[in-house]
Amino acid sequence: MDSQALSALMKRCQAGDKEAWSELVDLYWQRLFGYAYKATRNKDLASDLVQETFLRVVQKFDRYSDQGKFEAWLFRIIVNLVRDNGRANARRQMRSTVVDHETGSELTDHLAGKVAADGVEHREDCQKLYSALEQLSEMDRQVLLLRHYGCMSFKEIASVLGCPLGTVLARAHRALGKLRVIMEVDHETS
Repeated sequence: MDSQALSALMKRCQAGDKEAWSELVDLYWQRLFGYAYKATRNKDLASDLVQETFLRVVQKFDRYSDQGKFEAWLFRIIVNLVRDNGRANARRQMRSTVVDHETGSELTDHLAGKVAADGVEHREDCQKLYSALEQLSEMDRQVLLLRHYGCMSFKEIASVLGCPLGTVLARAHRALGKLRVIMEVDHETS
């Protein structure tokens, strides 16, 4: 959706148009869910975080001033919710590592637009990727998840994370390099 159409849609939302709200949610739900699911590896939690994101948008939307940065604002909300959730889980030391590979793989395939050739190998590869992502720093992981599962440009990621574009590019490059090394080591030890 281009910026003018998005701006018109947001004005309709601010006017209380329920159809416009539905359209806005439909427009961003999959991308937000894809990011939250990859970040949390929990389908129900990801759905809850997306719902909480839209709830916060509704609560603050009357004060929102459109300056062409709605998407960055929206993703900043979910990034903060994911980060806060991760911190809360770390404090409780009850982090769940259970992944429903049956539905998780199918959902991942749908969101990434890919089809797994062999379900067993795909699930193993997904588990290795999840494990490798967990070894990255939080910021490096956020950059990769926003880029590949939030479908955001580097410029948009810089806006969401509140850091310079060069920093985001450097983090992405460094994170992919680390991920490659981790995945190669895992492959060699398998």
